[in-house]
Amino acid sequence: MPTCPPPSTGPASPRENDSCDGRPWDAIALAAALGRRGASRIEEVRFRRNRRTIWSLTRGGRRLNLHVAFREAPAGVVDDLAVIAREAGRRTAAAREAARRLKSWPPLHSAMARIRSADSSRGKGPGPCCGSAEQRGYLQRLYRHLNDTRFDGRLPESVPIRLSNRMTRRLGHMAPTRDGRGRRIREIALNVDLMLPANDALRVETLLHEMAHCLEYLLHGSVGHGPLWRRIAAEVGCEPRACRSTRFRRRAGGEHTVPRVPPDPLGR
Repeated sequence: MPTCPPPSTGPASPRENDSCDGRPWDAIALAAALGRRGASRIEEVRFRRNRRTIWSLTRGGRRLNLHVAFREAPAGVVDDLAVIAREAGRRTAAAREAARRLKSWPPLHSAMARIRSADSSRGKGPGPCCGSAEQRGYLQRLYRHLNDTRFDGRLPESVPIRLSNRMTRRLGHMAPTRDGRGRRIREIALNVDLMLPANDALRVETLLHEMAHCLEYLLHGSVGHGPLWRRIAAEVGCEPRACRSTRFRRRAGGEHTVPRVPPDPLGR
């Protein structure tokens, strides 16, 4: 695969070589581009094939480790990477806004989903569940109810759904996979705090959100919060946006799980 050549040593404008003539960035060229934007501490860029980590700073802020998706970064994304590198972990308003834009960059979500799918196809199953059998049964009944009433039965009759007590800011995720039968859903994981009474509406909203990801992946092979997912989300009646900033009630400190089983969607 062709890569960008190192930048020339002559005078350069801040955006010189930003497009790399449509070719992927190499580490040397991207480090130079970040330096031209004021990230002077960055001596090295390394690309990593991560499932979830987007970036990290090591070696005292001199090395920027980036998800491999950023090889395809356009000029605006490089601008935001430079802000992250300049701030070196400080939670300034500029760094928070740059991080928000980077986290919502659709090619990043698609690349992460492809990597997770490839990893999952090697035999990895669903993660650990902190919920009870009664809670898992409830979630399957809720899933089937939403599949029938919101998705016209277009999703599989059941998918693995588990509760996680390891999520702190996230409400849920959908993990895709692929095997000899084609695309499948490895799991839907939901934050166990969603079982609290104060989060009843948000629990349904979150499951709809993840089910919309399921349908997008199964039909089109893509994952993210792009136009296709937003169209599906609007059709099934959930907010067509990412949920990272959503406020929700949390379980008491030190509690391992939430034992409550919510009322069934159709009664028992």
